[in-house]
Amino acid sequence: GSGATPYRVSVQRGGTTVTLGRYATAEEAARVYAATPEGIADLAARDAPPPPPQPQLPSNSELSSSELIRSERSSTGFKGVGNLGSGATPYRVSVQRGGTTVTLGRYATA
Repeated sequence: GSGATPYRVSVQRGGTTVTLGRYATAEEAARVYAATPEGIADLAARDAPPPPPQPQLPSNSELSSSELIRSERSSTGFKGVGNLGSGATPYRVSVQRGGTTVTLGRYATA
């Protein structure tokens, strides 16, 4: 931008870019953005405490067979393990997170 108001404030709302105005200084534009719902959310995220550390998961070799989760519904006999067919790593381990399937890895044995 050029002229007396070179700084533009815009946000994304519903997949659309919405321009909220043009301002003479970057600081003035930043104050306008900070007052929007998007700016308030950004400030809250910035000031939020860090997430707690993730627990340390045992390695595959540390788990005994009694700790594995069996499933009668799975053709492999284990929950979350699917057989993808042939190849060096035919078994896939996956979980559902937030409605999305997340693949954790592929392995030679179930």
